[in-house]
Amino acid sequence: MSLAISLRSETLKLKRTIILYLCVAAAAFTALMSFLEYLDLGPSPKKGLPWIDHFMKGREPLCLALLPLYVILICTLLVQIEYRDKTWKQVLSSPQKMFDIFFAKFITLQFMILAFLIVYNLFLVLTGFGAELMHPDLYDGGIDFSKILIKTAQTYILIMGVSAIQFWLSLRFRNFIAPLAIGIALWFIAPLMVFVFKVSFVEQYPYAFTMLSELSKYEANVATYEWYSIITAVLFLSLAFVEFRVRKVKT
Repeated sequence: MSLAISLRSETLKLKRTIILYLCVAAAAFTALMSFLEYLDLGPSPKKGLPWIDHFMKGREPLCLALLPLYVILICTLLVQIEYRDKTWKQVLSSPQKMFDIFFAKFITLQFMILAFLIVYNLFLVLTGFGAELMHPDLYDGGIDFSKILIKTAQTYILIMGVSAIQFWLSLRFRNFIAPLAIGIALWFIAPLMVFVFKVSFVEQYPYAFTMLSELSKYEANVATYEWYSIITAVLFLSLAFVEFRVRKVKT
């Protein structure tokens, strides 16, 4: 029950921030990036494609860049609420368990990631209507909702490791810029490892997992990346909780 109260407190704090607006705006922007491809399909585009292609193609900009960057930013903003309002001392002295305070924040973070993925899929539906108006014969047939759901769940699992790392960094640094800059730098390393240096251990690098899931060369190993992401999430969440209890946060 106390965790539920802490969780309710965390969700109420979101109303005073731009986090909810950022979730919708980022999802809309990502779907728009996918939709823009329909403006230049050439004079004779393919016809009769299955509708699932629209949703799978829409995952490319999401997984390559926009989802990791969204998670990096949202982690920083979520934890910075207490630093910005200087309320850590008040929160830590309240009649809440350390466990409840810590996991309420992390669960809220996961809710925001899931909300982003759900809203993004809804915007893909809207862009589907736009694609139908622009190219009436481009898509045909039913939609495989189970595949969309599985791919969405897969994407969420692949980003869990990054969310735990960024959550730990955001708790560790009081400065807003530090976790944000470190996160972006770690993400930027991923495409360099894949496309420039082509190192094999990129398959153990959490910031590359969503990117690898969209590349045919690594597609067969996605299940392995999911396990790596879960293990990474458990390790860094445990580290973050230990530091949260022992060191407290820098108030």
